[in-house]
Amino acid sequence: MARHRRAIPHTVTDVLLWLLATDVAAAHQPHPRNPGRCANLRCTNQAYPCPPSRDAHRAQQAATATRPRARGRARVTSALTGWFRPSHTHPHAA
Repeated sequence: MARHRRAIPHTVTDVLLWLLATDVAAAHQPHPRNPGRCANLRCTNQAYPCPPSRDAHRAQQAATATRPRARGRARVTSALTGWFRPSHTHPHAA
């Protein structure tokens, strides 16, 4: 198993998206002899960070919670209380 797949951070909210993003990011690294270029063969002669690398980093951010989740119960009040009640009854209603 690849090293980047072993430890999923506790802030990850979408595990599948995060795993895919880390796989793509791991495959699109800077070239060791030319760090300004992507080493992936699909990105021959493209500058690093290449579009797949940038997309992978955005996907990693999207798959990670940016704010702590709320705990407890939320109290919801609405000005639309009763708004969905039928205005008339159907003649065939029981």
